[in-house]
Amino acid sequence: MRAARGKGRDVKHKLAVARALLHRPPLIFLDEPTAGLDPIAAAALHDDLESLAAREGVTVFLTTHNMSEAEKLCGLVGVIRQGKLLAVGHPDALRAQAGGPRIEVVGPGFSEKVLALLRAQPKVSAAQRQNGHLFIHLRAETDVAQLVSLTVGAGAQVEEIRKGKASLEEVFLTLMEEGK
Repeated sequence: MRAARGKGRDVKHKLAVARALLHRPPLIFLDEPTAGLDPIAAAALHDDLESLAAREGVTVFLTTHNMSEAEKLCGLVGVIRQGKLLAVGHPDALRAQAGGPRIEVVGPGFSEKVLALLRAQPKVSAAQRQNGHLFIHLRAETDVAQLVSLTVGAGAQVEEIRKGKASLEEVFLTLMEEGK
């Protein structure tokens, strides 16, 4: 019974968005368009919005608390706190402001010796343990193999390595903290 009720809500939600688009506006404002939708309906709506923007040239102004949705759909993101614009830019540019690339290393043996050795490297801006993982924040792209070799040489074991950047959610949380 719940699934049927949820599907009806999804259909109503999509119908409301379709009605807003019926007269082919050049600009559309959507407030939390996927709130309350199941993941399949939300993904379908994302696809529809991306297609609409690409095919019809419609500008979609989206308000959302869902950072992964903003990261996926938006070419320009603004972060607002208590009516004040804290930051605006492409998601990649905002992530770059939050820090350079980083490496997450999974495995045991991340001792203080390992951390000190990594922190002494010129391209490393920070190295820290968190929940049994090692996070190495870089000033710029660097040879990951060299850092892994140093880590293993200092006695740590490496089971898995993930290379990445700050997520838009991490950028958002940082901006919220700084804006207090």
